[in-house]
Amino acid sequence: MKIAVAMSGGVDSSVAAAILIKEGYDVFGVTMRHYDSVEYGFDESEGIEAAILDAEKVCIRLNIIHHVIDVSEDFKKIIEKNFIHEYSIGRTPNPCTLCNPTIKWGSLLKKVEKLGAEKIATGHYIEKRFENGIYNLYKASDESKDQSYMLWRLDQNQLSKTLFPITKLSKQNVRKIANEMKLPVHDKEESQEICFIKGHYEEYLKNHISLNRGDITLPDGKIIGTHRGLPLYTIGQRKGLNTPWSSPLYVLKLDIVNNRLIVTDNPDELLSSDFTIQNINWISGKIPENLNNLSVQIRYNSKPEPVKKLQFKENEITIQLLKPVRAITPGQSAVFYKGNLLLGGGLIM
Repeated sequence: MKIAVAMSGGVDSSVAAAILIKEGYDVFGVTMRHYDSVEYGFDESEGIEAAILDAEKVCIRLNIIHHVIDVSEDFKKIIEKNFIHEYSIGRTPNPCTLCNPTIKWGSLLKKVEKLGAEKIATGHYIEKRFENGIYNLYKASDESKDQSYMLWRLDQNQLSKTLFPITKLSKQNVRKIANEMKLPVHDKEESQEICFIKGHYEEYLKNHISLNRGDITLPDGKIIGTHRGLPLYTIGQRKGLNTPWSSPLYVLKLDIVNNRLIVTDNPDELLSSDFTIQNINWISGKIPENLNNLSVQIRYNSKPEPVKKLQFKENEITIQLLKPVRAITPGQSAVFYKGNLLLGGGLIM
């Protein structure tokens, strides 16, 4: 079987390729060029050009072909456009959750199929199983590296064409394998930033959104300062408010209509147990029959919270949690689990 391995220039995808070669597959590497480094302020030692170079070095070491595939037009039209729009209306998006189904398992997958690939493989820490006629996704063995939250928008067709070779490995074991094979990226650090933005995302937004100053107010309407533009803030934010106060202040709400940043010095006001999601996707392709004992994760670095009740309306679900959680943020993904099984999710409204 001919497999295209999506190679980011990092250690995880490099080891994924090495494992598949060892298992006897006909493997080639692909790296997507989804933005222009010069246009976005990167030099040759960073950004996508550095990733492409690292992936190429790994492919030379593994003695496999390496392709660079340009998906920048689709990336700009879908991911960047959405990123800018969401911030402009007071939401905090996670571009990776949209990029995965539309670019990596969309534009890129179509192009590698034209190169003869029967499946695509990635270095994600997640487990895929075929059970009762459908593909299910489970959290990775190494839960500290689990990336299932980012893949809630994938569908059955995409999963049928996908392999996750490192699912049973810990990050420590992945690095050990890379070191033993003398892969040139064995000690490469992980990147946690938004891939197409150099530095802080604030500079990027300043170049793409009109930022209008406005009042910072308390919930009762009392004006206590001036904000730099609502897209630069997110629910629960504490740092960067630059407003003198007797106790720490937190962003409570972005009032887009009145261009007001509403803050509070009472962190308990950030607690909520009810919210609504839209743009819903179920991994199985339909609403699961048994929705008992669900949990929902409201941001990438949080733990899933037990669900008390779901209320279905047309194209949306209202979720009631068993206990209140802090800073439920519009634009972020709410992802459903049953134990370690990923069921699907939606976008917080």
